[in-house]
Amino acid sequence: MKKTDLPEILQTTLALAEKWQNRANTLRTKDELKQQQMMRRLLNHPSDKTVVMHLVDQSFRSGNPSRVVDQFRYLLQHHGIPRFFPQVEQWLLKIFLHLGNLVPQISHSQILRKIREDTRRTILPEEPEILNAHLKKRQAEGVQVNLNHLGEAVLGNAEALNRLKLYGDSLRNPEIHTISIKISNIVAQLHPLGFENELDLICERLSELYRIAQENPVLHSDGTRRAKFVNLDMESYHDLDLTMDAFMRTLDQPEFKNLQAGIVLQAYLPDSFLRQQKLVKWAKKRIQNGGTSDAGGSPVKMRLVKGANLVMEAVEAEVFGWPLTVFDSKIETDANFKRMLEFGLQPENIAAVHFGLASHNLFDLAYTHVLAEERGITEGLVFEMLEGMADHVRRTLQEEKRKGESKETNLLLYTPVTSQDQFISAIAYLVRRLDENTSADNFLRHSFDIRVDSTAWKFLEKQFLAAWNLKDKISSEPRRQQNRDKEVFAENIGTLADPIFRNEPDTDWVLPENQKWAKKIRKKWQPNENTKVRKIPLVIGNTEVKAKRKQLLFFDPSQPSTPDAADIPAVYSVALATKTDVNKAVKIAKDDPSKWRQTTLLERHKMLSGAAINMRKKRGDLIGVAAAVCGKTFYETDPEISEAIDFIEYYPHSLSLLEKQSSLKLSALGVVLVIPPWNFPLAIPTGGVAAALACGNTVLFKPSPLAFPLGEEIAQCFWDAGIPREALQLVCCEDGEPIQTLSGHPDVDAIIFTGGTQTALKLLEKRPDAELSAETGGKNATIVTAMADRDQTIEHVLHSAFSHSGQKCSATSLLVLEREVYEDETFRKQLLDAIETLKVGSVWNFSNKMGPLIRQPLADLRKGLETLDTGESWALAPKSAETNPKLWHPAVKWGVRRGSFSHQTEFFGPLLSVMRAESLEDAIEIVNDTPYGLTSGLESLDPREQKIWMEKIEAGNLYINRVTTGAVVLRQSFGGMGLSAIGAGIKAGSPNYAVQFCKIEESEAPTQGPLREESRLHYLARNWQNQLSLSTDSTPNFPLEIRNELQKTIQAIYSCLFQYEKEFSGEQDFFRLRGQDNLFRYLPVGNVTVRLHADDSLFETLIRIAAARIAKCKVEVSMPQDFKNSVSKFLSGTEGKRLCDSVIICTETDEELAERFLITNKTAKIDRLRYAHPDRVPQTIHQAAAKLGKHVSRHVPLAEGRIEMLRYLREQSISIDYHRYGNLGEREV
Repeated sequence: MKKTDLPEILQTTLALAEKWQNRANTLRTKDELKQQQMMRRLLNHPSDKTVVMHLVDQSFRSGNPSRVVDQFRYLLQHHGIPRFFPQVEQWLLKIFLHLGNLVPQISHSQILRKIREDTRRTILPEEPEILNAHLKKRQAEGVQVNLNHLGEAVLGNAEALNRLKLYGDSLRNPEIHTISIKISNIVAQLHPLGFENELDLICERLSELYRIAQENPVLHSDGTRRAKFVNLDMESYHDLDLTMDAFMRTLDQPEFKNLQAGIVLQAYLPDSFLRQQKLVKWAKKRIQNGGTSDAGGSPVKMRLVKGANLVMEAVEAEVFGWPLTVFDSKIETDANFKRMLEFGLQPENIAAVHFGLASHNLFDLAYTHVLAEERGITEGLVFEMLEGMADHVRRTLQEEKRKGESKETNLLLYTPVTSQDQFISAIAYLVRRLDENTSADNFLRHSFDIRVDSTAWKFLEKQFLAAWNLKDKISSEPRRQQNRDKEVFAENIGTLADPIFRNEPDTDWVLPENQKWAKKIRKKWQPNENTKVRKIPLVIGNTEVKAKRKQLLFFDPSQPSTPDAADIPAVYSVALATKTDVNKAVKIAKDDPSKWRQTTLLERHKMLSGAAINMRKKRGDLIGVAAAVCGKTFYETDPEISEAIDFIEYYPHSLSLLEKQSSLKLSALGVVLVIPPWNFPLAIPTGGVAAALACGNTVLFKPSPLAFPLGEEIAQCFWDAGIPREALQLVCCEDGEPIQTLSGHPDVDAIIFTGGTQTALKLLEKRPDAELSAETGGKNATIVTAMADRDQTIEHVLHSAFSHSGQKCSATSLLVLEREVYEDETFRKQLLDAIETLKVGSVWNFSNKMGPLIRQPLADLRKGLETLDTGESWALAPKSAETNPKLWHPAVKWGVRRGSFSHQTEFFGPLLSVMRAESLEDAIEIVNDTPYGLTSGLESLDPREQKIWMEKIEAGNLYINRVTTGAVVLRQSFGGMGLSAIGAGIKAGSPNYAVQFCKIEESEAPTQGPLREESRLHYLARNWQNQLSLSTDSTPNFPLEIRNELQKTIQAIYSCLFQYEKEFSGEQDFFRLRGQDNLFRYLPVGNVTVRLHADDSLFETLIRIAAARIAKCKVEVSMPQDFKNSVSKFLSGTEGKRLCDSVIICTETDEELAERFLITNKTAKIDRLRYAHPDRVPQTIHQAAAKLGKHVSRHVPLAEGRIEMLRYLREQSISIDYHRYGNLGEREV
């Protein structure tokens, strides 16, 4: 379309934009020209943006000059010197690379000074003398300034009050007229479910600032005195409604009826237009009646921005599996911007809501100017820009907007400020600005050196017109529509219908409909004096036991009985099984009257899919029961339900994939006993039950005695999906003879256990030969180095240590600080402030982040809470509620020493032990010094430190720069090492978990394929193949009786080599989420002893040795005394020696081997003992293994490498938040 065919308003707009751009180009200063040339070079070298981001982000983390200089040099060496820097600066950096480490103090100060200088254009120094001079300069130019104090993250109440005081002091400063604040800076730890309580506190603190604004009016050029202006910034979508409601509710108070204040709305959110309409409607009413008085009130102001938090919104959406809150395209955002602009500039609307247009886009600025003139708007419109961004454009508008002879303009500059010692707090802002300046479709990217009629100008003009044409067509409906109360589930969802597994999304508590749903759950499930007890009968098989049985009562942990309060009756009464009942249940499971073991995998998958749907439907009730019985907050239970659904969906899917991708035929193992814990009463039991059922096993489900009612709710989901009660039996029995009978029963083929390490060892003591898969305890630690983002660290530790009151098996119990961080008083103060601010109380009060313990502290936790060892002190002393002995506030023990009780003991409660380390290596030694290895965290931005830590830390789940709890199925498969995993160590939620509860047969040749790398074993197998092909009966290279065995071994070696390269040797990320790596990898188990038996075939012997070597384990072969047969003959021959290579072969009795198995020395110990058949493992070995919780691998060796290799490998999950404030750095695509 020709310009002459455009509507007149657009023709005028385009002409004015050209005029302003031409004028702006003549107003550029020499400094600005130099800056623009540099930015143009940056755009020509996009990778330089990453270097700059890393340099700015990492140069201020450590206070040690040598450490900072080392990091700076590393970044320059790794990424190269940015090519957009001026030539002189490039030469100086080259000199620095060679000499900087010689004088680190000087180099360090020069680095910091240079970065501050280069950013001073956009982030002003907060020091009063410099700041006041700048403010006076802007006032003299007739330009208003909106001051935004950048500071350390507000993580606790004390810091929130400090920020509140800073804002108040700014409002009292005569030179400061306008400030911007965020609700998260005046109230710490906002949680959406506590909306009402949070809102009250925000309004209280916002009122305090509004009063100060009124008490310190500003004299304007028209001679009137008006209150100072407080602008409420908008942050993420998370705070949209809370910010809106706080703004309106506070200004509804009579004392503020004549106060003008402002709020920001973001055009990249479709529903911002709805919020704008709501705001205008409210403001018109306010003007008409002044709230509660007869006199009219003052208008308010809305600042319209496009939105600067896009990348973080995108990261959140991917991680949580929620729809993206913002528009999909820049054009749509621009269209909404124009729609909101046009609505805001309607004369009747701007009279009630003054309008601040925040943009550097000359087309938008010109359009606003033309539209305002056309509509006769002379008051209430302000043009807003960022300080230091496109200053030549700002000066052009200054000329245009100057009113007559007066220098006053309707121009305002948003001005971030920070003090020198708080400069690190400006990094997030700098990263966002850098993203904005370089975004391909952003006007600022092109504004550095743009000419009218250039290609870039035409692109921007076309973009403007396209958005204008779209403005009346885009939707204003919120992108997130989740409403748990009205969800309808299709029958064909999940892995039964979709070949790609996707994690179940958690509830988005920000959404108002979900908040209402939470209140309905509370109303239904919160016990009161009129609550009627729910009775759960005992059912064995299909028959309800009518005979009298002992009843176990369950009470609400949040509401204990006290002399001052009415007794709350029991919530549940559960009938308990006797020893006789247990034996009946086991017999039914063994006999399998429902023929469950004969069902096909597809049939089982269909029923399990139905169970997943049932659990989706029961989400609200499950949340309610968990709160009433276990004292779990809604925040904690909801993701657990998502995980439970994931387990049900994933396990049959994983088995199906294995059958399709391998030569395997899978069938049921038999009877599986599932014994889950109380701390994850939904996800872990559901996972165990789902895995066992998916394999066709009959299941005995014995929940924790502290969570029996939730076990019944879980089982009902499966039963209602058509799974027979004889196939899944709920066995609620107390500890003692019934559970000992159950766990020690010889007809139980496998046990899935999650709980304490000592309990798992007792299970093995009772039945040493049990096929036990146990996820046990952990003394989990987070290491914090000097290169950590310390604000972020505190936020992560807060959640990792104290979510679910520290009762998670993955909770951070040890905080190991590098000396610099340990001695950083600011860090300590912030950490303790954040922990002390955690709201603790009843789970029925949604503002509380921590609920009660499920029971009063047991011996270890009580000792930890009541005693101090040498050198220890209470940074935060333990404190329990007077009215509830289960309710404990978080405690922090400082100065914990290596080897102490608090260093070595798992507590399962809200107790954090803080230790000092001299270096990262020292910290790793401290963490590895415990016998556990469940989860571990590292806070460091240095890739070198991350690499060292990942190589040396001994734990099953590793987390870098993120929280250490909340593992998600397949994304972060869960399970530990050492005493944190007893059994084969296959991780829950991994591709291999379910198959361990199957019998495995090989129906055809093992999988093979091309190999990338040559190996000795490949050469050896190929040589054997050649010899076999040349052999005849008359001239055999190999004796006739071993040829078939050898041929099978050759195929197995090929399969193991192929599967090792394909599946086991590299890192896999099954999801590829934006901003987060979730890596799954295999590590060699360590020292493997292959134990031979007289009944072992040659194949069974050779493939165990070969597979262990392929897995890169240290291998030895252990023979019984007087072991002489065709196997020993082959091993002692030429080909056997070639296979074994450096493998040690020893001869010993079972008793001698058992004695060696008990050795714990890291270099001499046996990590994995490999037999060729369960019947060949003597009881002596089982008993020795049971003492230390070691695993004896006794599955029949397979030729299929996809399974056989698992016997010599351990799994590890690594989750890394690699983004910085949403920016992906070199990973940006």
